[in-house]
Amino acid sequence: MGKISLVLPVYNEQVVLKEVLAQYIADLENIRLKKQYQWEIIAVDDCSTDESRLMMLEFARKHQNFRIVTLAERSGKHTAVTAGLSVANGDIVMIAEIDIQNPMGFLESLLNEHLQSGVPIIYGYRQFTGWRRRNALITDRLTRLACKLFVLDGYFNGIVNAELYTADVVAVLRDNPSKTKYMRTMNNWVGWETKEFWYASEYTDTEAKAKLEQLRRRGRGNTSYHKTGHVSSVSTWWGLLFLMLSAVAFGIGIGTVATAHPVVLWILFTLGFAGIVLAVMSFMRTLLLAHIGKVKYHDGEIVYEIKSILNR
Repeated sequence: MGKISLVLPVYNEQVVLKEVLAQYIADLENIRLKKQYQWEIIAVDDCSTDESRLMMLEFARKHQNFRIVTLAERSGKHTAVTAGLSVANGDIVMIAEIDIQNPMGFLESLLNEHLQSGVPIIYGYRQFTGWRRRNALITDRLTRLACKLFVLDGYFNGIVNAELYTADVVAVLRDNPSKTKYMRTMNNWVGWETKEFWYASEYTDTEAKAKLEQLRRRGRGNTSYHKTGHVSSVSTWWGLLFLMLSAVAFGIGIGTVATAHPVVLWILFTLGFAGIVLAVMSFMRTLLLAHIGKVKYHDGEIVYEIKSILNR
C-alpha cells in the first residue's frame, strides 16, 4: 500500500537502545504483514559519545531499511528530527522517542488512528498516572503561561511522545529551513488539521523505574535528551526564576523596612535589583535567539550539517 518512515533522534541511548529498536522493528514488521506497508527506520545520531552508534550499526547490518543519519555536530533533539525529515521518503512519516514506556503495537495504533480519521497529523500522547501525571500537568500549565507571555506562543500543546505526518505535510515542513522545527508551532502557522491519540504506558510508574534501573545496571552511562532543552526556552525559564527571586527579595524588604537592620535591607534590595537585571538579560536573550531564528529562516540558511547517511 505504501511506505512508513520512522524518524528516531538518538543521543547517548545505549542503556535502552537495543530493546526499543527491536520493539519498533517488530511493530513495523507487524504493520507490513497486516497492512502491506513497507518501512524504513531513520535513526539520527546526534554525535553520541557512548556506544549508541555501534549498536545502531548492528541493526543497520541486519536491516537494509535501517538508515543511520550522522550529524556533523551536536545539534539537539528537534534539529535531529529535522535532519531525519530531510531524508525520509515514506508516504507516512512517524516521529518517536527512544523510550521503553511506549507499549508494543502503539505505532500500529497511531497508524490506525490516521487511517480511520483521515487526519494528516496525529499527535500521540502517553497517559500518565500518579506523581508523573501531577508533574506533567504542572509543567504543562507553567509552560503554556511562559509561551503566552513571551515569543514562544503556540510552541507547547502538551507532552507528545509520538507524531504522525503524511508526505504532504512533510513536504511543507522541508520547505522551512529553520534549525529547530517545533512541529506543533509550525502546524499553527500552516493550519493542518490535527488529532490527538492517547495511549497507556506499557509500565506503571514503579515498573518503569525498576525496568530502567535494571537496564542501567546492564549498560553504562545515562540517557539521553531528557536533561537537554532548547536554549531559548531555557533562557525564558531562567528569566522567570530571576523575576520570582527579585519579587521575593523586594517583598521581604518592603515588608520589613521599618524593623530590619539597614544592612539586611541593603542586601535584600540589592538582590531585588540584581534579579530584575538578570531577568531582563534572560528575556532579551530569548528575543535575540528568536530574531536570529527568523533571520536564518528568511535567509534560507540550513544550520545543521549531515555528516553521513548509512544504507542510503
